[in-house]
Amino acid sequence: MKKLILLGLVSLLSISSCKKYPENPYIVLYPRGERIEGKWKAKSVKINDVDSTTAYKLHTWEFTRNSSVILQIDQKKRTGIWTTGNNDKDFIIEYDNGERITYEIRKLRRKEFWIKDRQTQLEFQLENIK
Repeated sequence: MKKLILLGLVSLLSISSCKKYPENPYIVLYPRGERIEGKWKAKSVKINDVDSTTAYKLHTWEFTRNSSVILQIDQKKRTGIWTTGNNDKDFIIEYDNGERITYEIRKLRRKEFWIKDRQTQLEFQLENIK
């Protein structure tokens, strides 16, 4: 009986240490790349707690399995690559024009992807549309 209780306690502690992102649940069934993959639009955008969503309502990001990214703004497209970097919380987009943006992943689920630009502090709450 003591072994069973000890095993349960160890399991509980190991699960609680797996939480990588502040807004994520403790147990995640899909790998990070699978959760990032898809087509996303901004549900909410804030900078310093000020709503900026309207400025981004025509933006759509598509992240593919082969790490490419397509940012579509109205009829214009920007392409590049994405990576999660060495830090579990980093999400990096390098556009073909040389621009590099590093985000902090705040929440990552199959239908929700929250990221915060490390330089500008712009916070995106993206929702999966595909």
